[in-house]
Amino acid sequence: MAVYLESYSALDIHILVRFGRWEEILQLPFPQNHTLMLYRSSSLHYARGLAFANTGNVKAAITEANQFDELRLHESAEQHILHNNNIAQLLAVDSPMLHGEIAYKNGKYDESFALLKQAVELSDGLQYDEPWGKMQPVRHALGGLLSEQGNHKEAELVFRQDLKFHPRNPWALVGLIECLNNRLGAQSSCCKEKKDETINMSTKERKDIEAELKDLDIQLTEQRQSQWADFNIVTSCACCSPKGSR
Repeated sequence: MAVYLESYSALDIHILVRFGRWEEILQLPFPQNHTLMLYRSSSLHYARGLAFANTGNVKAAITEANQFDELRLHESAEQHILHNNNIAQLLAVDSPMLHGEIAYKNGKYDESFALLKQAVELSDGLQYDEPWGKMQPVRHALGGLLSEQGNHKEAELVFRQDLKFHPRNPWALVGLIECLNNRLGAQSSCCKEKKDETINMSTKERKDIEAELKDLDIQLTEQRQSQWADFNIVTSCACCSPKGSR
């Protein structure tokens, strides 16, 4: 039964990644039997790699990523199942996402975005599942980091595509709102290219963006009024710098 049930043991790790609980992740112990608990063990190396990368220890992150890649390629990975996908397929998505975030924190932006786009393609190629096999959409990291580097137009397309897959997802909504605000020149950190775009924007285009922003804000506000909304979402991914600290 382990090949059918073990995969559920890693879900708490992915939840901690989703909410950026880096210190909590680094306190989690590894299973005694790494091959029996293959998905949890691999996911813990993955999460620790992200935790180290996002807390400034890139060297330790690279070590975790190498250990993750070694373990995820174990021959039994294709036998462990999570609904309609085996964990070899799920971990194949995590690999370029992990290496992509590490590359970003190491200042290798082109390499980072190439890896994250590869992770997006692999995630899209998973067998249909509900919920989706990859708990955290890769596009949230890709779009957020693209926007952080001033690539707001490309990031906007990333978030729009994600919202087609995951309508009203609050992380994607926050990312799209940030991109549209930047197009309007609403943030003081606008670069010259964005200012020029704002200057050349037609009145109709500006009004369309303002109308869409109003609708997106309403969607997000309605979600925040839920009794279950106990986490303040300020960026599309915990790998991104919080607003105001960039």
